[in-house]
Amino acid sequence: MSMKDTLIQKLEKQVDSWESRLDTLKAQFNEYKQKAENQEATEELKQETAKRISDLQEKVESARRRLSELRESGESHVKEVRGQVEDWLNRNS
Repeated sequence: MSMKDTLIQKLEKQVDSWESRLDTLKAQFNEYKQKAENQEATEELKQETAKRISDLQEKVESARRRLSELRESGESHVKEVRGQVEDWLNRNS
């Protein structure tokens, strides 16, 4: 497997993981919202969950952009960005 394919596979795996976490967060939010005893708790939970969802969605979008760039690049460019991609994954995992 080429370095490019390996990096693409890593990014795709991370995107899948984040999308799964997004689904879980959304489901938890709906469950908590139904159980909330008062409006204040619901609003607090809503704001916290909305921020977590937004942050995770930004990571997914950024990873998708990197995937697109990686797929379009040649092997020589892949070598240049390998460290950048791996550092980015480590910071955002």
